[in-house]
Parts: sequence; C-alpha cells; structure tokens
Amino acid sequence: MPWKILSAISILCLGAACYFAVTNTAALKDERMLATRAEENLNLAKKQQQAVADATDRSTAKLAQLEKDRDATKEEVVKLAAEAQEREAALALLKQNLDQVTEQVRTVQKKIEEAGDIEKLVAQIEDLKSQETAADGQLAGHTQRLAQADATATSLQAQIEKMRVAEANQSKGIVDAEFTARISTYYPQWGFAVLDRGNKGGVFAKADLEVKRGSDVIAKLKVRNVEQGTSVADVVPGSMAEGESIRSGDLVVAAAQQSAAKEKEAAEAATAPAADGGAAAPADAPAADAPAMDGGGMSDPFGGGMAPAAAPEGDAPAMSSDPFGAAPSPSTPAPAPVSDPFGS
Repeated sequence: MPWKILSAISILCLGAACYFAVTNTAALKDERMLATRAEENLNLAKKQQQAVADATDRSTAKLAQLEKDRDATKEEVVKLAAEAQEREAALALLKQNLDQVTEQVRTVQKKIEEAGDIEKLVAQIEDLKSQETAADGQLAGHTQRLAQADATATSLQAQIEKMRVAEANQSKGIVDAEFTARISTYYPQWGFAVLDRGNKGGVFAKADLEVKRGSDVIAKLKVRNVEQGTSVADVVPGSMAEGESIRSGDLVVAAAQQSAAKEKEAAEAATAPAADGGAAAPADAPAADAPAMDGGGMSDPFGGGMAPAAAPEGDAPAMSSDPFGAAPSPSTPAPAPVSDPFGS
C-alpha cells in the first residue's frame, strides 16, 4: 500500500511539474516577445532621436548661415549708404564746381567784350608764354647747376672730414674700430708677426692691435713698420695667453683700449692742478714703441739693435709685464735659434 501512495504522490508532483513547465514556457515566450518588442522600440527611439539631432544640427547650421547672411546684408546696406553719401557729396561738389566754372566763363566773356582786339591779346599771351618758357628753362638750368654744386660741395666736405679723421688717427697711431686683418706669418723667435694689411688697409705705426681666435684675445700687438700692402707688429710682452700661440690666418682687430688714448688721459691728468693747490705730478715716461727682442744670439731682421741682457736696476719695468694690466704669463723656454727668414 505505501508504494501506491508514493506513486500517486509522484504522479501528482509530475503533473504539477508539467503544468508549471507549460505555464513557465508560455510566460517565458511572452517575456521574450515583450523583450524583442522593447528592443525594437528602443532602436526606433534611438533612430528617431538621431533624426531629431540631425535635424537640430541642420537647423542650427541654417540659422548660423542666416545670421551670417543677415550680418553681410547689414554691412552691404551700410556700405551702400556710405557710397550714397559719398556720391551725394561728389554731386554737390560738381554742382559747386559747375557754378564756379559758369561764373568764370561769364567773367572771361565780359573781359573779352571789354578787351576788344582778341588777336592782339592772343599774340601778347603767346609772347608772354614763350618768355615764361625761356625763363623756366633758365631757372631749371640754374637750379640743376646749383644742385650739382651742392652735391659736389657735400661730397668734398665729407672727404675732407674723412681725411681729417684719418690723419688725426694716423698721427695718434689709432686704427679704425672696424679694422680687421690676418696674420700672414708669425716668427716666435723674434717676437713679431707680419700682417696682410698696410697703409692702404688702414694700418698706422704704433697702432695697438689684438689677435683673436673665436671670441678670445690670445695676444696683443704693437705695429712697428708699415708698407703699402703689409705691416710688421711686435707681440706685446706678457700679453700672450698661456698655452696659446699665434698662427697664420688668425684674425687681427683694433685693440679695445688704444695706448694713444691712455697717454692722452695721462697727459691731461699730469697737467691738471693738484687738489691742494700744489704743482701737478710729472707724467710717467711713455713706454717704448716696440718691445726689445729676446737676445738668443739673433739680430733684428728689420735693423734693430740687440736687446740688452738685463735692464739696469731702477729703470722701466721688465718687458714681461703687460702694459694693458694683465697678469704676467709664465716663462717659457726660448726657442732654438733659427736662421733669419729675411736673409739678414
């Protein structure tokens, strides 16, 4: 008996399960159908929203274009109004000119009526015109000759001034601030260099120069002898930068501080009265124009005498000191004696 009861219960549970399965299947089918419809409605809504957005963008662009056209139309209206005002002003000016011309015509007609003999007046006018033309030609010729004379005078004055400045600089040994030259040959054993510029290139005796390599000043020079196309300059003792050596092709420029200007300042300071009313102190003796050559058993190829072995005590400072105020460079061994390149 119990198994019959269990079988009946099982049948009932199986029937209930079948019922619920059929019911749930129908509900699930309905839910799927509703989900499909909802998704279709969502896609349709998205499409409609995109269409509305596109229509809004087109309307916005069309509105912007209409506003732009409106602004352009306003500008065109303003421009046309301005042009109308200008034309009205020009028309008024033309009317005024017409009235003036009419008045002038009336005046001329009145003068013609009062003059009587027109042919005689025309002949007089032609004669006056020819005289005026001749006078204008003479005046133009005089004006042209005067302009040429003024230009010539101005050119001569500029040349004279340039020659005065050049002569003053030459007498002081000051080269032009824009002066440049190149080292042709350097002779370290004699302490001088040959430059590729001479009198024609603006070099003067006793001129102060600097040798530059890049932006660095590696040595200072003092011009000794000057020819037309070349010049010879001594290396100022103590001015050679440590570890540097002059090479052919190095750039040579005017020294930043010219010794002539320093001597002028020293002379003015020496002649100025002392603050306590006493006599002015005597100026220092000017330095020698060219430094003495290192002895070493070699003579100066330009005819200078042999340098003394040592300066007597109490005389001018040793040649190794820099006249421009630079610290003395460390002593270097003298180069081996070589033959004079000039054949002395």
